[in-house]
Amino acid sequence: MSHSVNTISKQESVISAGRSAQQIKAEIEATFGFIPPFFEPAEHAPQVLENLWQHTLTAYVYNPLPALFKEKLSAYLSRFCGIPYCMICHSCTLRPLGLAAQQVLALLEAPPPSPEELEAHLRRLSAQTYPLLDWSTLTPLMEESLLQAAIFIALDSEQSEHCRSALQDFLGAANYKHLVAFIAYVKTCHTWMEFHPEVAYEADQRVQDNLSALLADEPNLADFFRNYRERVKQERQSRAEQLAELARQQWREKMLRQQVERERMMTKIAQRIRRSLNLEEILRTAVCEVQQFLQADRVFIYRFEPDWSGEVTVESVVPEFLSIEGTKVTDSFFIQPGNRKLYQQGRIQAIDDVRAANLSPCHLELLTRLQVRANLVVPIVQGEQLWGLLVANSCIDARQWQPIELDLLKQLSTQLAIAIQQSELHQQVQTELIERQRSEEKIREQAALLDITTDAVWVLNLNNQILFWNQGAEQLYGWQKAEAFTMSARHLLAPNSSPQLEDIQKVVFETGKWQGELRQLTKDGKEILVESRWTAVFGENQLKSILVVNTDITQKKQLEKQLLHAQRLESLGTLAGGIAHDLNNILTPILAIAQLLQMKLTDADASTLEFLKMQETNTKRGAALINQILAFARGSEGQRQVLQLQNLISEVKQVTAGTFPKSIGVHTHIDPDLHPISADPTQLHQVLMNLCVNARDAMPTGGSLSISAENLFIDESYAHVHLDAKVGPYVLTSVVDTGMGISPEAIDKIFDPFFTTKELGKGTGLGLSTVNSIIRSHGGFLNVYSEVGQGTQFKVYLPAIQGVEAQSAADLEQPLGHGELVLVVDDEALIREVTKTSLETSGYKVLTASDGIDAVAVFAEHKDKVDIVLMDMMMPNMTGSAAMQILRKMNPLVKIVALSGLPSSEKVREVMNMGATEFLAKPYTAQELLKTMHVVLQKNRSPETPDLN
Repeated sequence: MSHSVNTISKQESVISAGRSAQQIKAEIEATFGFIPPFFEPAEHAPQVLENLWQHTLTAYVYNPLPALFKEKLSAYLSRFCGIPYCMICHSCTLRPLGLAAQQVLALLEAPPPSPEELEAHLRRLSAQTYPLLDWSTLTPLMEESLLQAAIFIALDSEQSEHCRSALQDFLGAANYKHLVAFIAYVKTCHTWMEFHPEVAYEADQRVQDNLSALLADEPNLADFFRNYRERVKQERQSRAEQLAELARQQWREKMLRQQVERERMMTKIAQRIRRSLNLEEILRTAVCEVQQFLQADRVFIYRFEPDWSGEVTVESVVPEFLSIEGTKVTDSFFIQPGNRKLYQQGRIQAIDDVRAANLSPCHLELLTRLQVRANLVVPIVQGEQLWGLLVANSCIDARQWQPIELDLLKQLSTQLAIAIQQSELHQQVQTELIERQRSEEKIREQAALLDITTDAVWVLNLNNQILFWNQGAEQLYGWQKAEAFTMSARHLLAPNSSPQLEDIQKVVFETGKWQGELRQLTKDGKEILVESRWTAVFGENQLKSILVVNTDITQKKQLEKQLLHAQRLESLGTLAGGIAHDLNNILTPILAIAQLLQMKLTDADASTLEFLKMQETNTKRGAALINQILAFARGSEGQRQVLQLQNLISEVKQVTAGTFPKSIGVHTHIDPDLHPISADPTQLHQVLMNLCVNARDAMPTGGSLSISAENLFIDESYAHVHLDAKVGPYVLTSVVDTGMGISPEAIDKIFDPFFTTKELGKGTGLGLSTVNSIIRSHGGFLNVYSEVGQGTQFKVYLPAIQGVEAQSAADLEQPLGHGELVLVVDDEALIREVTKTSLETSGYKVLTASDGIDAVAVFAEHKDKVDIVLMDMMMPNMTGSAAMQILRKMNPLVKIVALSGLPSSEKVREVMNMGATEFLAKPYTAQELLKTMHVVLQKNRSPETPDLN
């Protein structure tokens, strides 16, 4: 029975006990709009009618499968019913559901899916990795595959287990149950109609409304309805043959799988046997593995002696049976060469039952004494030599040894013979190695002496190939021994080295030695200077090789240059002091006269007095400038004193503005309530000037130099990340340029003494090292942030002196979260963890990601729950900018706080234009972080929403 009614109520029918047929028919008519003839045979049996109707309601009317799908499946399955009622009624129902007559005929004429076609449909369904939840998402191709799979399980219950499993994965448990219930209902309808062939489809309302139109559109439908029984019969015969062939193929595949599995097991056993080179371990592994494989009561290995007696070397036996390991046995059979030859040629003896075998009395007596009922003997042959026997026993019951077992054990005995041979060869090699090790021990002791020295020691042949390379050479040049042995000495000489290799060799050939300085290259391309000593090595009165001993003097030469440079600086400081003294002598009377004239010329006009005042002011500025130059040139430490850093910054700005190129703009920004610090003004002046000069050198074509100072309170979270920091008030001074930036490779070395990226003669490599030393001596610390092509930012943290006014309670107030979910994205694990801890302590929930790719994956999983994303801009694999754009596409409303250690105005504008909600500069305190979070959460919040903080 089938019909599709869109207006059917989903509430269950109320079934009254003992309803009459008229009451039930009234409900049927109310549901369908007519009473299908399908129910007529049950009208005189109300209980049968009630059962049939309730089955129709639950399995068909209320079944959530799509209406068109149900009708297609019903129409097709009805082909196999002997009565045409169901097929014609279902076909007619398809027309109002939108299926054309030609499509109905194509559906009915299609043969059931073959096994190959079914596999293609199942592969299509399995491509969906999650169960179907929404029928509206079902594509036409997926619906066709689902229909074919449903037809298959309805027609082939015995062969459909694999198909059923695939359908259950695709539909989910609930939908699969609905499908199975519907198929069962359709089959019940067929059975009902075959018992009542008198029911006429012509009386069905659906047929009356649609059949004529279907036949008019597709006349071939009438032929199909008349002849479908014969067509289905032929299909059934063809399908039976297909299923029979499928069953045979499955049996062959099963046998093949069993054989492959046994061979795989045997291969694993062989691998485990050959894993060791110890003979005892090899033999014991073999008997244990074979016993487990055969499930035999006893397996042992019998090894022949030179006189062809033998001994049970190892065995694996079930505990309740006799152990024969260590038993010596002499079998007269093997004394005869002809008998041995049979086993040498691979003979296998397989006795299913020793009692039924034609054995000699003495042989039978021996086997009985050893508790042997079934016996399997496989020879172990090395080349043409019979080494021993692999024997398996069944101790109580007779056993029929299978041919595949014999073949596999024969293969295993070959592998066992190879493993035994390898073990014996290994023992021979070990003996030889012990002797060789003794002779080489002295050579290694001598070579160790060469490795102790820090000098690079290597030996060349006459073709300049390296023959020896000590540890000192590895440390100096970076190449390991294996690499060095493939190299020529030419690889070590710098391109501009003088003398060249040929010149050195010529001297060695003529005099037997050479000594001098050489410029050479290390593995990473670094140029070094060595003091080199070359000595000829003779053998049998002929030159065989050249011994080279090199001492690295690169740092020594650099120190010499730095010393000369320091001496020049000292001379320059002395000269600057003398010049400053003379200039002060010149300026003193000028300043005094200007002041005297103002006192005496009281009645002078305003213009004259203004000129005199201007002269006095400029003279004072000149004197101040001279004093600054003098203090800087002397470099004296002076005494620590309480000072306001803004005064020192103003002096530095005055010097830089007057001496730096006009293409560099100098800007300052100082907190008006800046805390005082305890410091040596001369040393801090040197720090700021050094940083400003470096910034100037990084901007050869001009740019912007910014000096700022502000108060900062470092909390426990910040101090945990930065080991040099301590909890308390600091004064933070930032020197920021827009120059060429520092590469990641160089930034870790900039504070090393003598490290410089400037050209030879333009830098000592001591500037930043000195800056770092001065800041640390003041109890502070230094951070640098840089990006190539974007600029550099140095941050100097100096502790404020004790007694400084504490921050107000309002400033220290930290707004708390209320369970908002935050995604923290940063490639520094420590920063992620500290930030996560700070947020969770303050009432937020936190997810973390280690880079942009990880952030996208985490956000995709929780995108409807994440309130804020903290995104670092500089990360490996995927930058923060790229990740931010992807997150914006996934959720245009997501709030993102961009993080960066280089907060230039250009950088801030860039990330804000890309969609960031806020920008937070690194390093940040917990207070700064929480305030930023609070600000972001307040954005786009309606005015009626109360602020819980």
